[in-house]
Parts: sequence; structure tokens; C-alpha cells
Amino acid sequence: MNFMKNSKEKNNTDYELAALLLMSQLITGKWKIPILWYLGQGPKGFNELHRLFIHTSSSIFTRQIQDLQKEGLIKREICNEAPFRVRYSLTEIGEKLISVFYSMIEWSDEYIKNQKEDGVSNIYFIKHSFITDKYKAYEGFTIRPKNKQLKYN
Repeated sequence: MNFMKNSKEKNNTDYELAALLLMSQLITGKWKIPILWYLGQGPKGFNELHRLFIHTSSSIFTRQIQDLQKEGLIKREICNEAPFRVRYSLTEIGEKLISVFYSMIEWSDEYIKNQKEDGVSNIYFIKHSFITDKYKAYEGFTIRPKNKQLKYN
């Protein structure tokens, strides 16, 4: 049995894989997907957007924003009013990622249903199974490592 694809099929498969890797490269970054997700809800100023990521340094966050601009996924608009303001929004191609994200959410729901134990909430499963950074902050909650207590002075 011949498992090799003909040349046209192989080239198509190679292209598809390359396209997937390109997309992965464009959106890989600690905060890129969340930034794109929040901008999918509408344009936001830098401070308004940065406040959604409370434990992220301004310099790291700025670098992620600049990367997304260079990649053509978001745009920066300077508002001609006092005080000086900058607004970020998705570009036309960036907006198309939102439907991809919804597909990823549907896939994640299926994955979670198949992997978690009965009685465990979806968010608990995600927090305790996959998030390994010391701190990851998203709007409304901070994810801390297991067995770590905050010390108050």
C-alpha cells in the first residue's frame, strides 16, 4: 500500500501546515490572544486595555501591543483632542480572528467535557490543569499557583 500522497496533495498539505504555523506564530505571546479578544469588543485606549491585565508590566504589555501592530492585527489611532489619547482597535484581518477564537472556544468546551471529572467546574479545570505561570491575571480574577498564600502585613 502506498502511503505517499501525490505531489499536488502533498504541496497542499505542506501549505496548510505552513499556514497553521504562521497563525500560531502571529498569535503566540503571553498576552496576544487576550489583547485581541478584548479589542474584539471594541476600540480601547492603552490604559483601559492595560488595566485588564493588572499584573503585567507596562513594558511587556507595550511590546505585545507593538508586535500585534507590526503583524497587522491591530491599529493605533492618535485622537486629535486634548488630552492626547491613543486608541487601539482590530484591523480588518484582525477582526477575522474573533470567529476563529469562537471556534477555539467550542473546541475547548469539547476537550474539557472529555477530560475533566464530574463535579468539577470548567474554570477550575482550566486553572488547575494548565496554567503554570507564577501569575496570570485576567479581568476579574488572578490565577495563583497551587499552595501559595498571600501574606498580608
